[in-house]
Amino acid sequence: MRKYWLEIIVFGVIGAVLINNLAPNITWMNTDSDGAHYVLAAKYMLVSHHTSAPLFLLLGRLFLFLPFGTEAWRMGLISVFATTGGAIFIYLIVRRLVDKRFYAMISALVFGGSALVISQSTIVETYALSTCFMLGAYYFSIKKQWLLVAVMIGLLWAVHTLFAVILWGVLLISHKELRDVILVGVTLLFLLFYLYIPISTAVNGDLGMWGNTTLSGFFQNSFGVFTMLTGGLAVVDFPKRILDTLGILGVSLGLGLVIIGVYIKRLKRRWRSSLIWLFLIPVVWFAVNLAQQTYVYMMPSIGFGAIMVGLGLSKMKKVWVVATLVVAIGLMGFNAHYFDIGRTLDTEMSAVKFYEEELPKIPDGDYFMAGGWTWAMTYLYNKEENRYIIPISIDALSSREYWVVLDDMGIKYDRNLLPLDSNMGYITKQGKMALSIIELNEGVWIAKETKPEVYQYTIELAKGNEAYIGRWIGQEVKPEWRWKPSNPYKFVSGELEVEEWHHILWVRNATGLGQMLFVIVFGIYGYGVYFVMMRLWKRKQQSK
Repeated sequence: MRKYWLEIIVFGVIGAVLINNLAPNITWMNTDSDGAHYVLAAKYMLVSHHTSAPLFLLLGRLFLFLPFGTEAWRMGLISVFATTGGAIFIYLIVRRLVDKRFYAMISALVFGGSALVISQSTIVETYALSTCFMLGAYYFSIKKQWLLVAVMIGLLWAVHTLFAVILWGVLLISHKELRDVILVGVTLLFLLFYLYIPISTAVNGDLGMWGNTTLSGFFQNSFGVFTMLTGGLAVVDFPKRILDTLGILGVSLGLGLVIIGVYIKRLKRRWRSSLIWLFLIPVVWFAVNLAQQTYVYMMPSIGFGAIMVGLGLSKMKKVWVVATLVVAIGLMGFNAHYFDIGRTLDTEMSAVKFYEEELPKIPDGDYFMAGGWTWAMTYLYNKEENRYIIPISIDALSSREYWVVLDDMGIKYDRNLLPLDSNMGYITKQGKMALSIIELNEGVWIAKETKPEVYQYTIELAKGNEAYIGRWIGQEVKPEWRWKPSNPYKFVSGELEVEEWHHILWVRNATGLGQMLFVIVFGIYGYGVYFVMMRLWKRKQQSK
């Protein structure tokens, strides 16, 4: 034990920072729009959004049995333990590839002190657990323990399908051993976790939130979101997104970002390295993604990047080693302070305030027309408080499929989307639907932003606030090239989410250039697949 006292200190500090920063209750900071309905789904064994992350919900159910802390805090512990485990995997990986353990400890510190990692490891989300499984799979792959690799990939499939596609695809190409039929079968066995959806629906019912309880709804929900967001960023917003991406990586990796660049440049046959691909793919995906909040998908990149930091430092001068360590420790201290939800960040706990002070304003049987996190919070509130507020998703109003849901709820709306008595030129199809619901129904309430940087809202009757409908959708903007990056800390904390989302949506809709980038991105993906297939074919020909 004495031999590893430094390691114990490193992992202890990482765990202590995360426990200290763990959000004390439900929060929307760090773009945690999913936390409330994850708690709802885990507590009552219901489905959650997209693929439901069944393993995460089942683990959440177990953590909810803990006798201390709020329910959100208890579920947040999954992220704390997962990131601490991820740091240990990073240490083990670098330790196996490099003689001196000091480099492995630096890699773990870079990861544990990262802005992105701390922000996503102190809330109720799946990214920390997914990253831990990805790092675990990579660790067992370098040890050539293929069965454990297959198990780790399977566990990842049961939490986050997009990450599973990325990880499995890269490792299948890199390691032919994983193409063994038995190992593939072991991985696919974990898809049985998705029986959670029909079983939980049959036993506990369906709240009708997500439309993913049928087989067709499950696949449409999953692939629809992926294809809608991927490559959807308008070309004029692309320069800013590149700079924002570098900024987020900078406050997350510190001087390690430079070390990664040096490591990649020096590496021979670099494009055959699965480590580099596992670092780059999430970064590229975010860089062209429509939704700015998908920066969270770069958390695995921080993990694999931290590994490259240790490997790179092992071949560099000591001054770089010392400088990287000092910056990593400094960033950990600063990031721990900045992302301390409830004490430094969002001191009023806006999500809890919304639950306790705003939602009680709405009488039972009235309608609450809201979007995103405020809409989802209503379901948790109804279930916990035995209330009957009828949620209307303003985000889904332009969908004809959602019109069927409105019909079932008995909500009146203008089927022909007539202009109504309004000269608001920026009102879209979605906005017209919202205005018609306000006009034709009594008892409609909306949420108005008071402090968007901390997701703070007040609830008011919709009538008399018709002009605000445009504020929710966003004001029309003139498309222009953007070169000035945002503050990366405000980006990661979510303080810019509402403002940035409104802007990129309007620009894409106004220019149509998002679709051009969509084609470009999939052209790149297509070339990548072609390149890999050709290399495999040539290798096969040479082996004959």
